[in-house]
Amino acid sequence: MANSRSQNQPLFVSLQADKSFRPGKVVIWGAAGHAKVAADILRLRGADVVGFIDDVNPERHGESFFGSAVLGGAEQLDALLRGGTRLAFVGFGNNPRRLEVARTLESRGFQLVSAMHPAAVVAADVEVGAGTLVAAGAVINPGSRIGNNVIVNTRASIDHDCVVEDGAHIGPGVSVAGHVCIGRCAWLGIGAAIIDKRRVGANSIVGAGAVVIRDVPEGMVVVGVPARVLKRA
Repeated sequence: MANSRSQNQPLFVSLQADKSFRPGKVVIWGAAGHAKVAADILRLRGADVVGFIDDVNPERHGESFFGSAVLGGAEQLDALLRGGTRLAFVGFGNNPRRLEVARTLESRGFQLVSAMHPAAVVAADVEVGAGTLVAAGAVINPGSRIGNNVIVNTRASIDHDCVVEDGAHIGPGVSVAGHVCIGRCAWLGIGAAIIDKRRVGANSIVGAGAVVIRDVPEGMVVVGVPARVLKRA
């Protein structure tokens, strides 16, 4: 019997209605690995990635990068608006800087869009903020709320009734149990696990593979199994 599934159709398509995504011309601020991931997702969702902004490496301006050009730095924003590009995404991993750039883009008149991979599984009642990336294989279960400019990376799992505040980064393969709160700009390293009903404080870092069984104070680095405070972030 022939397989009726299109070769290009993703295996999982259970995304919520994504109110912060709009098809159209999108500029991505950032031009490294995370920007590639964002561009790939946005193109899969039907967006036209017109180019990348790099404010750090001027020698890259004008070069080709992942199917589009590095257009220049922030001085290009007005020209982009005049040309009809009003959608933007911040494509890099530094949490505080991501929020700062997001504010800059919004103040200049851009609308931030989310980038939710078609092979993510997101419950229908989940709230996902603008500028947030949900990567391939990620799972977000019912009752959870994901803030603005969050990264939910590859194969991360967020269980029911969790809150992930603005600017946090949930690393690849992280497992977050139910009723967990991840604070603003917190960073959860690859493969970390958080047991249920715990809070990871704002600006804290959970090391790769750590197992969090107690609340993590704000601004602390925790590592190990079980996780213990190593130092201030």
